[in-house]
Amino acid sequence: MPTTVEVQKMFRYSALPMQLTLIALIAVTLLLILLFLLRFLKNKREGRKNTIKSILWEQPDIEKLRQEYLARLMKIEMEFDADNTRIRPSYEQMSVLVRDFVFKATGIDVPKYTLSELRSTDLHELTDLIEEYYEPEFDKISAGDVKTSIGKTRQVISRWN
Repeated sequence: MPTTVEVQKMFRYSALPMQLTLIALIAVTLLLILLFLLRFLKNKREGRKNTIKSILWEQPDIEKLRQEYLARLMKIEMEFDADNTRIRPSYEQMSVLVRDFVFKATGIDVPKYTLSELRSTDLHELTDLIEEYYEPEFDKISAGDVKTSIGKTRQVISRWN
């Protein structure tokens, strides 16, 4: 019984699907690069806007601001005196208070800064204070001298220029 076999040529199929796939991959790659560049430029422009905002910032009446924040600090102290187990909440409230005070006094958005970002600024008193707050604020067991920290916070607010 005779059998006949026809062998087909290896590249008998069209190369068009492979070419279209390659073109599509190149187009997607170029699109992603373009989107990346646009986002980079947008972020760069927004950084300039933040600089402009800080230039347009107007200094408040520092004495009035100081009195307001010292009164808030006194409230935190009274809450701690009423319940000496409120170590962590007291440190959290002091951190928010002093950061907010510095933000309103200087226009620098320190409430969003981490400790390492604060270290890179010239706000050394604030950095030292926030560093003191970190352990009682974030440790598993909060232990700290709240009264001493309140006193240091009061000094920073009182001496702020």
